[in-house]
Amino acid sequence: MSADYYFAKTIGGLAPVDDLAREAIGAYGAGEILRVRLHRDRNPRHHRLFFGLLKLVFENQDKYLSQEALRFAITVQAGYVDEIQLSKDRVALKPRSISWGSMDQNDFKLFYDAALKAIPELLPNLAHVDWERELLTSGADRC
Repeated sequence: MSADYYFAKTIGGLAPVDDLAREAIGAYGAGEILRVRLHRDRNPRHHRLFFGLLKLVFENQDKYLSQEALRFAITVQAGYVDEIQLSKDRVALKPRSISWGSMDQNDFKLFYDAALKAIPELLPNLAHVDWERELLTSGADRC
């Protein structure tokens, strides 16, 4: 049976953080080999930072007609796309999902960093802006 349990990394390895995890790991004998998939839950503040960034960039440009169009463009420019072959000589780019469940924190950080690089490529007139500093001073990260 497969289920999700939470463990904390310690100097000695992994330690269960609650009774449910302690009970689950207690069902296995010492030395028994288990397959483990490591997953770092998404950081809610980092998630808000991205959407605050999106709002702030949108408010300071006039190229994109909606925040959704801007998010689409940033996601594609950042390389988070699936290519769909439409015909022999036509390919469509479909932005990958950045939803909470589709990325863990490690993947989301990589996406966020790529998005920061994509913004000045899409909007060269805003290349001089330090978006992370603007986010923190404007309070847009609390959206």
